[in-house]
Amino acid sequence: MNNFTKGNPTLQILMFSLPMLIGSVFQQLYNMADAVVVGRFVSSGALAAVGTAGIIVNFMLSVMGGLATGASVLISQFYGGERYDKLKLTVSTSLVALLAAAAFISVFGTLIMPTFLHLMDVPEDIFGDTLIYLQILVGGMVFMMTYNLFTAYLRALGDTKRPLYILILSTMLNIGLDLLFVLKFNSGVMGVALATLIAQAIAGIACYIYVVKRVPLLKVENLKFDKDLFKALLRYGLPASIQLSLTSFAALTIVRLVNSFGSTEIAGYTAAIKLDQLALMPLMNLSLAISTFVAQNMGAGLEDRAKKGLRSGALIMGITATVVSGFIMIFGKTLISLFVDETAVNTPQIIQSGTSYLVVIAFFYILHAMFFAFNGFFRGVGDAVVVMALTITSLTIRSVAAHLLVHFAGMGINAVAWSIPIGWGLCTLFCVWYYKKRKWSGKAAA
Repeated sequence: MNNFTKGNPTLQILMFSLPMLIGSVFQQLYNMADAVVVGRFVSSGALAAVGTAGIIVNFMLSVMGGLATGASVLISQFYGGERYDKLKLTVSTSLVALLAAAAFISVFGTLIMPTFLHLMDVPEDIFGDTLIYLQILVGGMVFMMTYNLFTAYLRALGDTKRPLYILILSTMLNIGLDLLFVLKFNSGVMGVALATLIAQAIAGIACYIYVVKRVPLLKVENLKFDKDLFKALLRYGLPASIQLSLTSFAALTIVRLVNSFGSTEIAGYTAAIKLDQLALMPLMNLSLAISTFVAQNMGAGLEDRAKKGLRSGALIMGITATVVSGFIMIFGKTLISLFVDETAVNTPQIIQSGTSYLVVIAFFYILHAMFFAFNGFFRGVGDAVVVMALTITSLTIRSVAAHLLVHFAGMGINAVAWSIPIGWGLCTLFCVWYYKKRKWSGKAAA
C-alpha cells in the first residue's frame, strides 16, 4: 500500500502511475486483440462489428463504473484519515449495490440488444456479428464488474502492482484464446467474444482471491449494506455515473453518425479509436494517480500538498502528451495497417480513413493532458459534480460540432476528429478559472 501524505509528490505520482500505465496498456491490448484478430483473419466487416459492439459495452458499464469511482474516492479518503471501519463498510456496501446492478444489466441488456442495435442504425452487413458479440459480453457483466471493483479498491489504497500481474496473465490468455478460436475452430466474432469473457472471468476471480488472502483492509467477512454510506457513495459516484453514461451516449451518437458512412469507414474508425485509446492511457492513468494522491492528502487535511500533486502531475502529463503525439503522427499509418488484411480490396480506404482521423486528434493531446489533470484534482477533492459537468460539456460540444461539420461543411469522417480538440480546449479554459477561484473547496468527505 502507498501513503501519499509524506514524500516527494512528483516521484510518488510517477511511481504510482507506472504500474497502472503498464496495466492499462495490457487492458487496451486486451481490447485491441479482438479487433486485430478479426480484422486480419476474418474480415473488415467483423472489425467494424467488434468496434461498434465495444462502444456499446462501454455504455452498459458506465453507470457501475461511475459508482466504483465514487467508492474508490471514499476508500482513499478513509484510508488517508485512518478510518478503517468506514473503509471496510464502504467496500461491503459497494459490492452489494454494484454486483446486483451488474446482474440486472446482464439480463435486461441481453433482451433489449436487437432493438438497441436497430436504433443505432447498425448496417445490415455487420448486424448479426455485432449482436452475437454483445450478447456474450453483456451476459457476463458480473465478471467484468468483479475485476473492475477490486482493482478500484486496490488502487484506492495505493496498490497498482498486483492487479497488473493478474491483468497481464488475463491479456495473454485472451490473445491466445482469440487465435485458438478464430484460427483453429474458425468461430469468427463469436470466438473472440467467448475468449474475452473467459479471460475476464479468470481476472475477476483471481483479483477476488488475492484480496481475500492478502489485503485484510478490503476483506469483508459478512456483506452489509449501509444506507448512509450508500448515500455518500451516490454523492461521489452518481455524478461520475451520469458523466460516464452521457459520455458513452455522446460516443454512441458519434458512432451512429459514423455508421451512416458504411462498414468500410466504420472499420477505419474502429482501428483509429483503438489506437487513440491506447495512446491516451498514460494521461488517463496519471489523472487517476492525481485523484488518489489528492484524495489521501485532503482526507489528512493537507491541502497545500494536494495542490503540489496537481502541479507535479500536470507537468508529467504535458511531457507525456508531447511524446505520444509525436509518435502517433510519425507511425500512425503503420499502426492502422496492423488491423487489416493487406490483400483485401477495401484495405487502402480503411487505412487512409483511420490514419487521417488519428493524426488530427494526436496533434491536440496536450489539451487532453491539461483537461484531465484538473479533472483528477477535482475528483480527488470530492468535487465530482464539476468533473461530471465538464466531461458532459466536452462530449456535447464534440457531438454537436461533429454533426455540424458533417452536414454543413461536408468534412465526412474527419469532422469527428476535429470536433474533439474543440471540446478539450474550451473545457480546459473553464478548469483554469474554476481552480483559481477555489470553487472546489470544502468538498472532501467529513
